[in-house]
Amino acid sequence: MALKKHVYNYEDIFQDAPGDNKNVNMVIPPEILESQGWKQGDTLKFDIGDKGTIIITKPDESKKDDQNVVVITKQDE
Repeated sequence: MALKKHVYNYEDIFQDAPGDNKNVNMVIPPEILESQGWKQGDTLKFDIGDKGTIIITKPDESKKDDQNVVVITKQDE
């Protein structure tokens, strides 16, 4: 099965984190969440590929000490 490639503009994915000028919030588009079967509360692992791509996977078991693992939360509106 071939992987489907999605390309987005930086501004569509990354938003300033209120009160934090060193970090940004990453918004995963709804179509990606749906196609991957991800939902609020899921734990995801983030890695950076050799060409700067962001690789997101859902690990079978998350390691609490892995700094690349995050939990999907709802964005404050």
